[in-house]
Amino acid sequence: MKKILLALCAFVIAGAYLAGDASAATAAGYKSYIKTGTYEDVLFELNSAIIDRGLVVDYTGHLQTMLERTSEAVGSVTPGGSKTPYIEAKYLQFCSAKLTHGVVSANPLNIAICPYVVFIFELKSDPGKIHVGYRRPIAGPSKVSRKAIAKVEALLDEITKQAVE
Repeated sequence: MKKILLALCAFVIAGAYLAGDASAATAAGYKSYIKTGTYEDVLFELNSAIIDRGLVVDYTGHLQTMLERTSEAVGSVTPGGSKTPYIEAKYLQFCSAKLTHGVVSANPLNIAICPYVVFIFELKSDPGKIHVGYRRPIAGPSKVSRKAIAKVEALLDEITKQAVE
């Protein structure tokens, strides 16, 4: 019975991930959506979704560029011989002072969720499908902490959903 439930859960998650435009995939550590379009357009929408809320992108990480630059040094090449699976991949860091004050007031260890990170990528194996998502913040055991963290996750989910609308 346990194996059947695990297989069913895996099937549901995989189905959500593969369903198409603006579909969602959720795993323990992240949540993502897919939109058919151009990487540049969706990146613009992602940046706009952050800025529209009065927030500032503190840093944009160029993950795909780093992977290409370092692949030979670490011996990492995809099965197809490419240095990276991405056409393009970035992550954006930002924070909400108001939400972060609430989160760390609930539990100082909640500093671990800062800064907030959203990601965007396009795979070489599936061009034209842009993946947008975020690291899911993990709350401690207290009800106050879980409530504060839930507000951060709601913000991240709103931002990523807006980017793929």
